[in-house]
Amino acid sequence: MHYLTNKLCLNGVKFLKKKLHTQQKFVSEHAEYEIIFNCLGFGSIEFCHDTKMVPIRGQMIRVKAPWIKHFYYTDDNCYIIPNINTICLGGTRQKGNSSLELCDKDKQDILNRCKELCPSLESASIEWEWVGLRPHREPIRVEKETIQPSANHEKNIIMIHNYGHGGNGISLSRGTCMHAVDLLLNSNSTYFLKYKLFI
Repeated sequence: MHYLTNKLCLNGVKFLKKKLHTQQKFVSEHAEYEIIFNCLGFGSIEFCHDTKMVPIRGQMIRVKAPWIKHFYYTDDNCYIIPNINTICLGGTRQKGNSSLELCDKDKQDILNRCKELCPSLESASIEWEWVGLRPHREPIRVEKETIQPSANHEKNIIMIHNYGHGGNGISLSRGTCMHAVDLLLNSNSTYFLKYKLFI
């Protein structure tokens, strides 16, 4: 993410941290934009009133085990992923669970499964633990919507939605991003992306 953020900044993209509420309110306040890409994930529940969004809870553990050099992934959602300084052990995939609290039972289950797969992890030291929520939607929403900012605003805004990837965001992001841009370019070949906003 740091790499992508830096690359965007070098190309003139500006980042603004702001609390967003409803889609219509946001569009009416930013009517100067012609194109908006919505990549809000869970934020789309409130922003778009999207009731198809569901959290999938994930818990993982970071350990020091520099002797682990290979990636492991099993059908029971057990994974061992070497990174630069630590090894990522996981995980959980709990659909509908929105708790961000660490769970001791999940921790022990993760450790037991990973040690069964790779016994040398018994001597690994735990660095930290983490819980996150995957923004899941069936189907993933990649679609175009035309919105009128207000009754007295003549020009419509095109909003391209791209969210709901669940735990597959990194894997699918390139493809869904290309599809989202295609939706825009194929809708009107005269668009020159002069005024665009990513949220």
